This record gives sequence, C-alpha cells and structure tokens, in this order.
Amino acid sequence: MLQENAARGASRPSAIVAVENLVKRFGHFTALSDINLSVTAGEKIVLCGPSGSGKSTLIRCINRIEKHDGGRIVVAGVDLTDRMTDINSVRREVGMVFQSFNLFPHLSIVENCMLAPMKVRGLSREEAHQRAMDVLRRVRIHDQASKYPGQLSGGQQQRVAIARALCMQPKIMLFDEPTSALDPEMVKEVLDTIIALARDGMTMMCVTHEMGFAREIADRVVFMDRGTIVEEADPETFFHAPRTGRAKGFLQQIIH
Repeated sequence: MLQENAARGASRPSAIVAVENLVKRFGHFTALSDINLSVTAGEKIVLCGPSGSGKSTLIRCINRIEKHDGGRIVVAGVDLTDRMTDINSVRREVGMVFQSFNLFPHLSIVENCMLAPMKVRGLSREEAHQRAMDVLRRVRIHDQASKYPGQLSGGQQQRVAIARALCMQPKIMLFDEPTSALDPEMVKEVLDTIIALARDGMTMMCVTHEMGFAREIADRVVFMDRGTIVEEADPETFFHAPRTGRAKGFLQQIIH
C-alpha cells in the first residue's frame, strides 16, 4: 500500500522530483528496487537508514551521476529516462553538496562561486560576483571571500560548497551526508546553514545520520533499507511511533 500511494503521488504535476518504480543495479547487485517517491516544491525530505541501504545512490540517480536501470525519474519536468534529455539542463536546476567539498584549490572562495554562473548560466563577471557575494552573505561566510579553500576550516569549506551550489539558483538542493567528513565541532555550523535554507523555503533532499537535524527540518522522513523504502512519515510519527520493526531497530541503535 505504501508503494502504491507513493506511486500515485509521484505523478502529481506539482512534483519537482518524481521517481517511479526505480531500479539501479551494480553488476549483479541490486542497489535500488522499485523506489517510488515524489518531492513537491518547498518540501524537505530526509533520507535515513543503515549504511548501504541505497540513500546516496538514490540522490545520485536524481542528479544523473548514476544512470538508473529501470523505472522513471522526472526532475523539474524533464524525464531522465528519455535518451534525448540534455542532462546538463537538469543539473542546472539541481544543486548537490557531497561529503567532500570538491572546491577548486587554485581559485578564491568568491571565484569558486562565480565559475558555474558564468560558464553555465552566462552571467557576466560583474553579475556573477554580485550573486556570489549575496549568497556568501546568506551562508555567513562573505568575510572569507578573498581567501583560498586551503585557508578555511572544513566547516567553512562545506558552507562554501553550499554557496557554490546556491549560486546556480537551483530548484532543489541535494545533500549527501554533508557533515560526515567534518570534525564534530564543525558539524553545527553546516547544519545551521542548511536549517536556514530550509526555513527560507528551499526544496531539499538530505541524506544524513543526524537525527536531531532530521527532526528539526524534515517535512517527511524516508527510511530505507536494502535498496527499498521501508517506511516514510512525518518526523513526529517516525521518531515516536515507527510502524516497522526495522525502523524501530535502527532508531534504537542511532539515538542514544
């Protein structure tokens, strides 16, 4: 019933992302099996579950970093299953932040943020600089604009990575465990930045093991295991009354 309801929801025209019966394989291993999920404008989805459950693979398929083997994905009205699809046109609408920062070490912070808007969106250098500074102020790191990535802490670099994605003015942001590579004392500054984006109305999907963060920002928590969606619910229901034994066991292990 859960999958049937999700499949009907995935067809809603207001969905920014619609995933229907998604299958992804790596050789003989099935990483994702019959995934159905939709994300509407302004919605915040947290993906959680044990390691190897398919969370990161799912969002990598949505951004076409991984090519799916079955089913259908529609992002911002563009069907990724269509062989004629311009994948770069989809990626212009989807911002993605990884575990590692992937900043260009030879460019200053503001130049890292200016590059894609100039190359992909066609902004002039002046326009790109103004947008970059506006976004750096938004993530509270504009005072580091002239520095280089190697001069910043890990938390600061991840906030720059978020700013760089935001400079493309995406319709949805995807976060793949954005704090997992950070020292514990740097986690809060990155989570606070993402929380601020959520409160501003940004549509987002976030893979995370930070359950306190999930409680605070999620409209929906999607729990995955062994390549399937086991359970999805609002945070109050998921954390206080999970329906499945698998979700209960996961929460008992991860929440202390």
